[in-house]
Amino acid sequence: MIPSATAVPPDYAQRPRPAPGTEVHLPAVDGDPYVIQRGPKYVRVGRDVARLARAMDGQSDHAALSEALGPPWTVELVAQAVEKLDKLGLVDRGDMVAPRRAPRIKVVPPFTIQLTLVRPGRAMQALRPVLGAFASRFVSYAALAIGLGGIIALVVQSAAVAQVLAEPLAASTYVGVLLALIVATSIHELGHAATLLHYGGHPARIGVMLYYLMPAFFCDVSDSWRLPRRDQRVRVALAGPAVQTFLAGVSALLALLPAQSGLRTGLLFFAVVCYLTGLLNLLPFIKLDGYLALMTRVDVPFLRTRAMTDARRAIARLLFGGRYERELSTRWTTWYGLACLGFPVYLLGTALGLWAEVLQGGGVVGLILLACVVGYLLYVMARGLRRTAREVRAAGAPRWRVLLGTGVLVGGLGALMVLPLPYSVSGAFISRSGTTELVLLDGADTASLAPGQTVELARNGLIVQGTLGEATIAPGPGQASTAPLSSFFPLRLDSDPDLPVTSYRLVSADGAVQNTAGVARVDVGTLPLWKLLYRTYVHPFLH
Repeated sequence: MIPSATAVPPDYAQRPRPAPGTEVHLPAVDGDPYVIQRGPKYVRVGRDVARLARAMDGQSDHAALSEALGPPWTVELVAQAVEKLDKLGLVDRGDMVAPRRAPRIKVVPPFTIQLTLVRPGRAMQALRPVLGAFASRFVSYAALAIGLGGIIALVVQSAAVAQVLAEPLAASTYVGVLLALIVATSIHELGHAATLLHYGGHPARIGVMLYYLMPAFFCDVSDSWRLPRRDQRVRVALAGPAVQTFLAGVSALLALLPAQSGLRTGLLFFAVVCYLTGLLNLLPFIKLDGYLALMTRVDVPFLRTRAMTDARRAIARLLFGGRYERELSTRWTTWYGLACLGFPVYLLGTALGLWAEVLQGGGVVGLILLACVVGYLLYVMARGLRRTAREVRAAGAPRWRVLLGTGVLVGGLGALMVLPLPYSVSGAFISRSGTTELVLLDGADTASLAPGQTVELARNGLIVQGTLGEATIAPGPGQASTAPLSSFFPLRLDSDPDLPVTSYRLVSADGAVQNTAGVARVDVGTLPLWKLLYRTYVHPFLH
């Protein structure tokens, strides 16, 4: 739906011309939408809007355009459509130039950095007959059958799967699985490319990226918006997860065959990780394959961005009042937008937790890098708040309501910062010379430990960490010592280097004798959120 024009259009919009580099693509089948393309941006429009875009010559004003186009166009409708096209960056503002080819390194706000490795071009077009064959209906059904068969195979081998996930992995197996996952992810992206080629499109770029602080591959299939049928575009989006499910199924089925224990362990772990990453790819709350499939299925361009705008405005209306224009008319999209606002916060929190442990070894340098990431996160949040403040003013919210809503937000944030949360100190335990010890790496919060505190002992598993028992810290201060690297990481190493640690003797270690090493957690009570964040993300870098 095109919003009504409420202000006098700027000079460039009164006699509009398309922005440089804009193309209007005819539909492949009569009755399908037209596509307006400018660089990597594709906008699906109806026949009338496409006619308008092609008629804009920079000489004709709104009246002349409406007269030339005829019904259903009127001067008012032309003004509304030009305003909408201007918001999409498709109207020349006088200083615009044709978009350049995407750079080798591209930053995509808010938290994505892409490195292009390959621009397929004609080389991949030459492979179209071969790659396209893999996107045929028969191959798709066969891959689905193998993927489902792999799930059944994992259920049959559930005891072995549980053992694999709850035990450390040999270093050679871990490296093999990691390399296999890199290859699988590459094939995942080729699945998108092959399906797009099968339907007549072509991928623009293939490369690697840092996505919400996590490494990943990508394949730019924006050209799928030019495909005539919606189901074709959905299949392009889902081709990657389908390929990953197929590879997981093959691995799970191979694990049924007699094989060396290390090989079987690697096959089972690879299958589980592939299924999990495929499932993550289907989540529609961030710009992954699941979102692209959902956006294509409901045929709403920029679904996530527009849904988040409606969600943000719904929150603003609740807190500050005022009248806000909706981007989408359906109710479910507002709830979807709320989920899209919240899920990246969870994803970033998880990524920060993982990277913080890595950066802690960098001391002050690591702290500076982490501070840069957190600073950029705060900048993005501040930019969102500034945009919301502008919308609140434009919505005519009463001043008293704005002050009240701001007070509620500040008060809620303050209450959140002093909210008491459970706090624990994590490390490892090792059994040697007839005793069991709690060992902590440099930078751990040893000041919070005291004799008599309970220590939970668990397996050092890759994914599952089953509880082994409990112990208590014996009287006496911590002692400088060393512990094997494998004590802290779920790895089995032939050559296990020692790390400097602080060691505490444990007593009454039920079940610990059965395991020579594992995970240890000391519950030290509760801390307010601000202090917990400081102890977790700042304190380890400074000590």
